Amino acid sequence: MSNTSRTSSTAATALRVLRLLADNPGGMGITEVARALEIGKSKAHLLLATLLEQEFVERTADSRYRLGLTAFEVGSAVPDAARFGGDLIAPMRALADLCGEAVSLAVPRNRDAIMIQRFETKHVLRAEIGVGTRMPLISCASGKFLLAHMTDDQVDSLYPGEALPRVSANSVRTKSSLKALFPEIHRKGYALNDEEYAEGISGVATGVADASGHYVAALSVAGPSSRFRTDQWIEPLAEAAQKMTELLSSRP
Repeated sequence: MSNTSRTSSTAATALRVLRLLADNPGGMGITEVARALEIGKSKAHLLLATLLEQEFVERTADSRYRLGLTAFEVGSAVPDAARFGGDLIAPMRALADLCGEAVSLAVPRNRDAIMIQRFETKHVLRAEIGVGTRMPLISCASGKFLLAHMTDDQVDSLYPGEALPRVSANSVRTKSSLKALFPEIHRKGYALNDEEYAEGISGVATGVADASGHYVAALSVAGPSSRFRTDQWIEPLAEAAQKMTELLSSRP
């Protein structure tokens, strides 16, 4: 008997539920989950009840389900979080102490930039933004920097059509407009976010490269648009990213 035939269809469906909820951070109802996964409502209810009991999901006041604490704990243990931990944390912490703004490290996953490390200021920027947050690549400085250093084929694979998903009133809406930003990002060495992910938040990001020279993560500084001065943090950001690149490149 093959290994494939011994896998559990119930476990596979439960994992699909978790992936579905990860893509819908606002939460979903039982009927929505059942419809999205093409399973019966009773099965969806049983799976969600089991995941709720183990705290992989939590139920909101309006009886919707979203990812819970256990999912966060498991997610935080993935290799990327470990790979960019240890001594690579020090430059991030020093940058956060210097600028007094939120400093984050993100890695690309499909169309999202996933935050794997973050240092928040004493004035929390946004309560819902933290380790594990997925931001559309097209709507954050980290994502745009990473996209600018992908090949045309990679970008086209992520966004086959010309129209891009609307994230905010200020987000880039066409692929041609997105690609038009890339030469300047290459020239300057950083990408900007001007309230493209959320109103009132601006940021700047640059890349962290591995030993092969490929950008595997993006380091960013973000703060309230009312006080955020991009030019003030470009040099410290670049220095911190360079230190992280050197540390990462020196690892076996």
